[in-house]
Amino acid sequence: MNMTRTTNALTVRPEQGQWHPVVRARLAGKFDAIARLVSGRKSGGALEFDVIKHGHSALSLEVRSGGRRAYLKLFDTSHTDKAYRREKASLCALRDSGLVPRILAFSDGPRFILCTWSDGASELQQNIPMGPTAFARNLGKWLADLDSAVPGETACGNWYGYLQSFGASLDMDRIQVARDVLMEIPLCGRALSRNDAALQNFVTNAEGQLMGCDFDLAQMRPRGWDFVLGHIGLIERFPDRIEEVLTAYTDGFSRAHRGALIVEELNVVARILYCARALATGDTADIIQWQ
Repeated sequence: MNMTRTTNALTVRPEQGQWHPVVRARLAGKFDAIARLVSGRKSGGALEFDVIKHGHSALSLEVRSGGRRAYLKLFDTSHTDKAYRREKASLCALRDSGLVPRILAFSDGPRFILCTWSDGASELQQNIPMGPTAFARNLGKWLADLDSAVPGETACGNWYGYLQSFGASLDMDRIQVARDVLMEIPLCGRALSRNDAALQNFVTNAEGQLMGCDFDLAQMRPRGWDFVLGHIGLIERFPDRIEEVLTAYTDGFSRAHRGALIVEELNVVARILYCARALATGDTADIIQWQ
């Protein structure tokens, strides 16, 4: 096995030391099968690995064999397998949607997922894969398409009742002030949500279309939850261009969406949630990780 180009990503978590022994140990007995999948050949060949990102619970790798590339995410077995199971289930559910890199294989023992490579995969380390306005519009479209592709279920209630459940993560006085408005906005069922406000977790395919990565936080949420988180993420990422990017974001979603969600109502929920979280001096992670 040939492992090349030790990148700066290795310094993200220096306490873990070199990544080579981890990959060798965790993928032992799997190299030939991985090589066949990556290269598309019947006989396995040499594998080359480069680190893309060394995150809190997973190691993201570029894998090369036979002149072809793939993306491999190796989850930390010292953590619970929740993140691995969430990502695997999400990518399997969206396998033929064109909205995510196509899953090629997974293994529950060593906890890895192998996906097709996107030309923009190296941009996982960058902030935004295109200009702010274009990105916001494409993000809105991607979320509308995602809402049509994910599994869902019925749910009753309204956004006031739902947001009340977050407790100390939000300023409940702000939620109470907006009670009448939120009670008029119904929940339109629940759906599998990416549940991630991080705007850097996207790549672009050969046609320049967005593809979502990192579904390790995915869970069932009210329909429109990902739009709400995207709204908040754009405000925090582009504070000097809020009106511009949110207009593009809303336009992209509205043009592509075919469901029952009303984008104006989701924008209202997003503004209220943003203020309630800020007044609670909380973090987006508080509402994302809430169960």
